[in-house]
Amino acid sequence: MKKTGLTILLLAGVISQVMPDTTNLDTDKARFPTLPDGFKISLFASEPLIRNPTCIAFDRRGRAFVAQGPQFRKPKKDTPGDSIKILIDHDDDGVADEVKTFARGFNSIHGLAWKDNDLYVANAPDFTVVRDTDGDDVADEYIRIYTDLGNVEHSLHGLNWGPDGKLYMSKGNSKGLTILPDRLAPAAFRELWGVEVPPGTPEPLPAAFTSGTYEKNYQNPRDDWGVTGGILRCNDDGSNLEIVSQGFRNPWDMAFDDHFDWLGTDNDQTMGDKIFTPFFGSHFGWGHPWSYDWKGDYHLPTAPSSGPLFEGSGAGVIHCAIPGYPDKYNHVFFINDWLNREIFIYRSRWDGAWRKPDRLELEVLAHAGGGRSMPLSKGRSFDPVDIEMGPDGAIWITSWGRQYGAHYADGKLANEGRVYRIWPRNYSPSIPSRDTRTVEGLIADLGSHLPAWRTNAQEKLIQRGKGVEPFLRTALQNPELSDALETWLVWTIGRINPGAWFEGSTNQKIQSIRVATFNRRMCPAIRKALADKEPRVRLAAVIALRELGASDSAEALLDLASRELDRIVYYATWGALMDLLPQNQRKKLLNDRRAPIRLAALLGLLEKDALSIKEIEIHTMDKDSAIADLSTRRLGGKHQFEHRGRPLAATGQVKPPDPLAIPFSNIRPSSGRAYRAATLRRGVACYTDRSYLLTRIPAELEGLTFLQTACEDANSESGVTVSLNLKYPSTVYLIDDARAESLPGWAQSKWKPTSLVIEGDNPKRMNVYRAELPPGLFTLGASRDGIKARKGNYIVAIKPDILSPDGTVATIESILPLLDGANPERGQDLFFSTHGANCASCHQVNGRGNNHAPDLSDIGSRAGARLLLESILNPNASIVEGFAAQLISTHGGESYTGVVLEQTGRYITIAMLGGKTS
Repeated sequence: MKKTGLTILLLAGVISQVMPDTTNLDTDKARFPTLPDGFKISLFASEPLIRNPTCIAFDRRGRAFVAQGPQFRKPKKDTPGDSIKILIDHDDDGVADEVKTFARGFNSIHGLAWKDNDLYVANAPDFTVVRDTDGDDVADEYIRIYTDLGNVEHSLHGLNWGPDGKLYMSKGNSKGLTILPDRLAPAAFRELWGVEVPPGTPEPLPAAFTSGTYEKNYQNPRDDWGVTGGILRCNDDGSNLEIVSQGFRNPWDMAFDDHFDWLGTDNDQTMGDKIFTPFFGSHFGWGHPWSYDWKGDYHLPTAPSSGPLFEGSGAGVIHCAIPGYPDKYNHVFFINDWLNREIFIYRSRWDGAWRKPDRLELEVLAHAGGGRSMPLSKGRSFDPVDIEMGPDGAIWITSWGRQYGAHYADGKLANEGRVYRIWPRNYSPSIPSRDTRTVEGLIADLGSHLPAWRTNAQEKLIQRGKGVEPFLRTALQNPELSDALETWLVWTIGRINPGAWFEGSTNQKIQSIRVATFNRRMCPAIRKALADKEPRVRLAAVIALRELGASDSAEALLDLASRELDRIVYYATWGALMDLLPQNQRKKLLNDRRAPIRLAALLGLLEKDALSIKEIEIHTMDKDSAIADLSTRRLGGKHQFEHRGRPLAATGQVKPPDPLAIPFSNIRPSSGRAYRAATLRRGVACYTDRSYLLTRIPAELEGLTFLQTACEDANSESGVTVSLNLKYPSTVYLIDDARAESLPGWAQSKWKPTSLVIEGDNPKRMNVYRAELPPGLFTLGASRDGIKARKGNYIVAIKPDILSPDGTVATIESILPLLDGANPERGQDLFFSTHGANCASCHQVNGRGNNHAPDLSDIGSRAGARLLLESILNPNASIVEGFAAQLISTHGGESYTGVVLEQTGRYITIAMLGGKTS
């Protein structure tokens, strides 16, 4: 086999420091993921060498480091730490056959990034850097840069070195303990979480350890959730930590493209994972000061998403730009979905400054043929977590084990784990020859796809100083220049010479604006760029003015706000004005004759909670609909007034949703007119052929399925009006117009009166009668049988008795033999009906039901019968991430338990047992 010279380093948990070849590599292609035509795959390593691998990163020598170990998902104080392992391929046959520990003793590792000799490790609640100082491939220095960053859930992820020399990271909304003086996160993290400390509390400092003295901090996995998560950046020593973007719940990974523009995924609460493109000052909704919208596309207070929501578990993200790759698969992002066990292809399409995908349903690169349940996966061995472009140009994927968390057998960690390599069939993976001693060699590395190579090359070029600037400028003029190299050249020159500015392309102009901002240099070209025809240039200029605190540019920003049509640029502009103009000036702008200026001022003032209720009420009458709607929304929609402009209440009618479960079938009206099932609730039409609405429903009847009849049949005096089949023993309610002197003759012996009354437009009042009926054929006679008064037709509501408990306690073993004879229709009714198991009060299937708990649309492809029964009989045994119940106590002494659906600075919405929200 052709030698690659590639030595692989991987993180492992509980394997000894050096071990012989005991790989027993399973190369059965039937267990590999499925790929499109034109791709090849190989397995580099699997258990016992690696178990539950999470993150992978390559060092300057092209060696790969992978995080692995027993810490995830519910570590205790004495759970062994995750470790960093070296996998070595002694015979260059493409299979790792030896493992060596590089570093050990970490909390659950969710991010890795190399810079020179330092490996940065995201192991919340800690953030650590380790280095090998004596060249023996064992780390002997450990620096804890930060601590108290929250637990393993919604923790620290997404480590990336940018061309600005900053380390970027993504952080979920898991908060620290804040126990002074030892457990204290830096101020930027505390700001995200809404955590306060006494005035004058000093910021925490890094702590140094040796490999022998390092000890991780611990935080219980159940301690959780501050206000929001964010994207942050810092210097290589952890200093100058700042928030770039916020409004996230659990952003797992992110990556930037050749133009230093980001893409990441945020794990959802109930609505589907979100794809996002963060930028300075943006807020993506979670924990927003006053207005929550998860997707945000048409929600002005927050930044929009960058793609379709997807029901899964977004994990690793990487940008692919490899010379020699087919165009279809080049200059794209790859996104891992751990839950659905597949890799998406994200091809960018810029709508102005708004990144969008080229299609609404993302194409799949690799998949396992079906998703997984949270506790277990089956079938193909493909549970993708992290993804990187390797030094050889192949796509490297870490694949998690079958179980969700650590699994032990005979006292030893027994989880599976794999590292795959994927590449186009016509591409030959190989590590290029490199020369890091010359300027030319360093420039070549500068344009590399490998983070460690380009980052190290940039630092070496900067260290050489202005003497290399002419070489860099010459390289920038090369017509064969790649976009990636162009970006890194502009940044490298700008970090050597802060006065540099380039406008040879749109990308050069954008990067020059960003470089000037990085160097804290305000120049006229930035303000001039506000008028550029390219929205992304205008966006860069707005962000620059905001970061630079250029309050003298407020007039220029107001001019832009008055005419800006781009969704993203306008959002960034009102955010900049919010920071740059004093509050009293922004309040005056609420009276500006230009609606976009009034809107920009209002959005900023609402975000800062700077307006009283009376001040907001004034603007609910604004002739601009966006201003009026936002003001009304901020008031909770309770303020009623005479207004101008478009109506604030919705016009038209929304078709009520169909009942989730229908307890009858075979509806046969003798007149041939339309009769159908509907849900009995306020605002629903009483009949199929009239617009008369029901206006008041007794609580005990609310939500029942009822038969909407045809009002035109009210005049029938004899015979059968309608027949139907009752699927279950049922309480049947005959609901008849109160204008009648009595029930129709055919109904008087069977139906008994109740004290219940239903009100509506017409009839105004309907009396309710009830009867207990068996399953089977059921007929209803004429509405006017024996009746003289003018009246509307009756309707019928059914309360089925679907559950039939026999008093015995169900067990898995007693239920499994019954499945062969199960009735799928009854199972569906049990799931959806409030009179059955009522699973739909929390779960959705194919868009039906509530999304307060995991979507079960494809659960049959992800879990077997035994696992489903275990989840039903013991629902707390395995809780899907994000759906654990939270106990919330108020200052008034009240307590609520439920799943958090949304949270802003003003309220929190939870789903409680039975689907009720509060």
